[in-house]
Amino acid sequence: MIDPASITAATIVGYAAPKLLDAALGRVGESLTEGAIAQVKRTGEQLRQVIIQRAKPDQQAAVAAALEQADLPERRQKLEQWLEKGMAQNTQFAQELRQLAQGIEQVIQIEDVQAKNIQQVFGGQGQQVNDPQAPVIQTVEKFYYGKD
Repeated sequence: MIDPASITAATIVGYAAPKLLDAALGRVGESLTEGAIAQVKRTGEQLRQVIIQRAKPDQQAAVAAALEQADLPERRQKLEQWLEKGMAQNTQFAQELRQLAQGIEQVIQIEDVQAKNIQQVFGGQGQQVNDPQAPVIQTVEKFYYGKD
């Protein structure tokens, strides 16, 4: 699991900006299910709304526009600086943003592991059949603890 304190303003902007999030999903999207992609997009929208609501009322439209244009380096840099300052001033705001970003990270990591077809069996027997026509090969390992 990723440490929330290690999530930077740059990462948060990357998840909150629609174009940047879509680009990131394009890179890892092959290993994500449609449900996971939808969940990441919903959480990205929540992140975006929290950032916009944090801005002063007369600046909310400008922050929303900056998020929409965050694929431009100068816009992204200004947005990251503004967000870093806001996060430093308000730890509750920073914690909320980091928690939402951590949720996105977890979905991506969990889905990435599931895409690798890993099977862990604790106790009992595990059996996996990928091709129903192929012969089933199953091993049983027994671990003895103590005396026989």
